[in-house]
Amino acid sequence: MAGVKTIRLKSVRDLVHVLGASQVPLVHHIQVDSSHVYFVPIVISSDSSVVYYYASETPLDGSFLLFDSFTGEVSVSKSWVSDSKYMLVPIVEVDSQNIIPEKLLLRELGMGKRSSRASSAAPAQP
Repeated sequence: MAGVKTIRLKSVRDLVHVLGASQVPLVHHIQVDSSHVYFVPIVISSDSSVVYYYASETPLDGSFLLFDSFTGEVSVSKSWVSDSKYMLVPIVEVDSQNIIPEKLLLRELGMGKRSSRASSAAPAQP
């Protein structure tokens, strides 16, 4: 894919919202250095795509994301849940991928760490 763009999301809940809007019922997981990256690639055209992702220092404890359509809450499950109130999203473990170039992913992850450190070091505004 020639024109890969990435969008870093603030939470796994945001990632589930992207899934609901895009009708892509699958999240990919890969570990890059010390970060766990959960992503959804979306093809816009034959030469362009967007990758929405959420990164965390700790892995999610399960193989499925559950979106409760009644409350809007997102949880993680280790097993399949058969309940119509949930949108069930499998998390697939990626062994290797060529959707996001590793250099780009490492740069994105580094930028996210720097910006979160800067915002936590900034004085609180009244």
